Amino acid sequence: MGDAYESGAFLRRYQAGEREQVWREMTALGAAVRAPPYLDDAWATARETMRRARRNVRTIIERLDKLGYAFWDGEHGTLGPQGLKMSIGGRVVTYDSPLAAARQALNIDTSRIPAGMGRGARQAQQMLASLIGPYQAMKAKADAAQQERIQRQAAITDHLKDPLVFGPPTADEINFIRGLEKKGMFLPLSLRAWVEEVGDVNLAGSHPTLCFWDGPGFAGVYADPLMVTLDHFEFEIESRQEEFDEGGQPEGFDLVVGWDPTAKARLAIEHQLLDNGYELEVPNAAADGGLRLRGVETPFVDYLRNAFRWGGFPGWAGQPNPPEADLKQLTEGLLPI
Repeated sequence: MGDAYESGAFLRRYQAGEREQVWREMTALGAAVRAPPYLDDAWATARETMRRARRNVRTIIERLDKLGYAFWDGEHGTLGPQGLKMSIGGRVVTYDSPLAAARQALNIDTSRIPAGMGRGARQAQQMLASLIGPYQAMKAKADAAQQERIQRQAAITDHLKDPLVFGPPTADEINFIRGLEKKGMFLPLSLRAWVEEVGDVNLAGSHPTLCFWDGPGFAGVYADPLMVTLDHFEFEIESRQEEFDEGGQPEGFDLVVGWDPTAKARLAIEHQLLDNGYELEVPNAAADGGLRLRGVETPFVDYLRNAFRWGGFPGWAGQPNPPEADLKQLTEGLLPI
């Protein structure tokens, strides 16, 4: 590679269309990509790649706004009363709501219960009957709050200005990453370029055909909306600050850059912690790193390519009856990376 390499060849070839081949060659260099004669060229190529990615992200968000996509509002879980599990006859029955449980219990024919047991059943019926009124009041209040929440999010017409959806990098964030690299906590050039050129992206949300919350009426497809964030990285670094202050070689860990598809679909259903999902091992001084999900590893740049191929919803890959019209609208004219 060294004898055949010409200064600036990676970027020239990338711009000429040899995108996948260039990234394979840069990644094959391992940590040597950060040394002369490769570093400046490889870094310029990574930044060009992520400038294209940024343009794609912005285009997708603008088009999702036109499609009426309901972006996640950052509130975890539903606001209404939650389901109820009851043990009946040695088996556990799950009800969508306490009200459903109460209604079923009230329909029990206590005359068919053996003597001595009927009194307890009747008492249980009376207790459950007393819960129906308070439950209905609680649900009405929660439904009103939920509607207000939906209307508040719907009032945002330009989600490029919504930091929950798209958070361009700040100078402090860029300097933070550069400072860590000076201490040996390297991110792959691909991810570092994403941090500096794109920032935080989270397309979680719902749409009648594109993406669904995993609640009542769930359509059965985890659309896996694109999400790349360094929230977990910053948390991990804070917890290891003493290690960095001592100037030793930082220990490696799995950096989680986004929730897994199931967790993304349940953000509006239950509280989710960003402690597992799409993982990338750091430090990693190579040009690109393997993004792992449930044991399957994909180079980060390839993951982005696939996400853009599906308009930001790669979970549709291999699914029957994808929403082709909406996906075409999202993907048309996106830049190849």
